[in-house]
Amino acid sequence: MQKVMIPRLGAASGAVFAIVLFVAAGNGDHSFSTARAVAGVAAITLALPFVGYVSRLLREAEGVDGWLASAALAGGSTGIGLKLVSIVPELAVHRAHIADGTQLHKAFQELAGGATVLCLYPLAVFCAATAIVALRTGVLPRWLGAGAAVTAAALVVNGGFLAASFVPALLLFLVWTLAASVYLVRRSSREPARVSGGATAVA
Repeated sequence: MQKVMIPRLGAASGAVFAIVLFVAAGNGDHSFSTARAVAGVAAITLALPFVGYVSRLLREAEGVDGWLASAALAGGSTGIGLKLVSIVPELAVHRAHIADGTQLHKAFQELAGGATVLCLYPLAVFCAATAIVALRTGVLPRWLGAGAAVTAAALVVNGGFLAASFVPALLLFLVWTLAASVYLVRRSSREPARVSGGATAVA
């Protein structure tokens, strides 16, 4: 049972990441909420198992001589790490009781926004590598591979606006992650789970 559930957990973590982060973001205002901050940190952290799960699928499809799966793992992990870092300035403002409207408060807000914009580039690497392997090998359906390619392009374009305070490409990344996660969970529930010795267990 454990060998059946672990792949599903890896696949499902992407959906939890996308949904909880979207809800935690709220209406986009900058007011601090402890519950939203904790939910956001937890959601972003849950993206890491999803990145690892997708990278493992890419590695199996690509073969031992491929490097795109490693690029996807590195890009996804770096992007998620930068998105985690973007929460640090908001937390610092709250802990230090820095008044809204001050120059220091604005500087911390800009640090948070800058980290969010920078995270778009490594996430684009993750999506691009995923798209190439998916479209070449069929490890993911073509619509997911094409969606990853479109998302990668959107992330790069959006990342080019370094002063942007709005990152629609990140929302597109959440939508793609949710779609991929739901598909992979459904696929893992239909496929037999591999166990040691080459035997299989029906999921």
